[in-house]
Amino acid sequence: MQIMPKNLYKIASFFSGCGGLDLGFEQAGFQVIWANEFETHCRATYTRNLPNTEFVLGDLCTIDPDTIPVCDGFIGGPPCQSWSIGGKQNGLEDQRGQLFLKYIELINDKKPKFFVIENVKGILDDKFKKVFDDFLDRLDKAGYDVQWALLDAVNFRIPQNRERVFLVGFRKELNASFTFPAPTNTKPITLEQAIGDIIEEPFHFSNGEINKTEEDTEKNNRYPNHDVYTSRYGSFYYRGNRRRGWQQPSFTINATADFVPLHPSSPKMMFYGHEKWDFQKNRLDEYRRLSVRECARIQTFPDDFIFEYDNIKDAYKMIGNAVPPHLGKLIAKSIMAALNCMDVAANIPKNGEESISAPVLVGYYKGDFHKQLILNNKLYYVRSDGRKGSMFKEDCSIVPKYLSLHNKNQTEMYELEEEEPILTDASFLKTLGFKTSGETYLCFRLKSAKPFSIINSESMNNRLNYEQEKTYPYFTTIDKL
Repeated sequence: MQIMPKNLYKIASFFSGCGGLDLGFEQAGFQVIWANEFETHCRATYTRNLPNTEFVLGDLCTIDPDTIPVCDGFIGGPPCQSWSIGGKQNGLEDQRGQLFLKYIELINDKKPKFFVIENVKGILDDKFKKVFDDFLDRLDKAGYDVQWALLDAVNFRIPQNRERVFLVGFRKELNASFTFPAPTNTKPITLEQAIGDIIEEPFHFSNGEINKTEEDTEKNNRYPNHDVYTSRYGSFYYRGNRRRGWQQPSFTINATADFVPLHPSSPKMMFYGHEKWDFQKNRLDEYRRLSVRECARIQTFPDDFIFEYDNIKDAYKMIGNAVPPHLGKLIAKSIMAALNCMDVAANIPKNGEESISAPVLVGYYKGDFHKQLILNNKLYYVRSDGRKGSMFKEDCSIVPKYLSLHNKNQTEMYELEEEEPILTDASFLKTLGFKTSGETYLCFRLKSAKPFSIINSESMNNRLNYEQEKTYPYFTTIDKL
């Protein structure tokens, strides 16, 4: 009974890479209509997996802003090397750092309803405080309310520790109500849960170049891209442990093939002091890096997302630079909720309009758990078996447009689907988690699980004229409320 968004919001993507963030937005119901990427090796992968998007290969600084289509939102993560702790942290002195300013310039020029910017944790370092504050100031002057958060992917059912900064801005005049998604798990997803089913031996490539036979390709069909880079291990491995066990989440999947974490089946590394680690000498042949497909799994790319590459280093780079699609999806859903609430608010009747007589169903909820079930299922039900508080279909000859959901002195307004209520029995509601005592029920579907205010007041509950003690449903109109 999922309700699809009323509008199909259109997105332009920048610094798109292979399309991790874009895939997440598509999964959340957005339409990515245009994408730009500088790296040539990303094009084949992006266009294979997101074929309905216009992919523009080239330097963003040379693109005419007029060629970027009108859309609802901009998304993208400017190159992170300028701020990364693993890099030289040259900031705006690095030409790649200047692309952050170019992105802000395009946002200011095109004025989308919202934007998303993703970058590494290093941009929050003290040495970049003035730069980061300047970015926020520029976006504020461009006319946006901006929120930012440091999110660790491991808290969102993604099997790796990966801290990244996200900035989300909405045009000020839209008065959007946006909140970042809350963590969705208390225990990390482990490497065993993420990649434990991949037991086949990967294809090994020591020089990076891929040259598979048709027989090799057939063997690799079950887990495509199950290829692993087998060159010598660089100094990075000796400065710190690069292996986590099966019952742990992965280290961050980074973009450099030489530094890819070790597979959990590898023996433990030996510790000899600060930044002094080594391999077990008598077990060297048991060590291996994670394969391309295993890295993709840890980044939450689905197995049917196929990576195209002639050099395995390019595959690791695409995956490591990507935003985990699942995290992108969660952020996109939060943005979608804010946009849907704005669309609802735009249609809310104002004083003096004929539509203030729009019908409202005033409904009671029993407690927080009951309310959460209603919102999770986007469904409010009313007894329809003749007992006290019952309604019948003939009572709904005027279909309610809004639901005033209340408990004691708390109430919130929701927009309903403009359709006749559905008649169902208790067994259906029980499959959704509701505890019912009647036989038949009328069900009203909510358009969104996000409430909205019909009046400009910080104290809406004190202004709404509903009968607080009534636990059975009744109809009224907005003007009477």
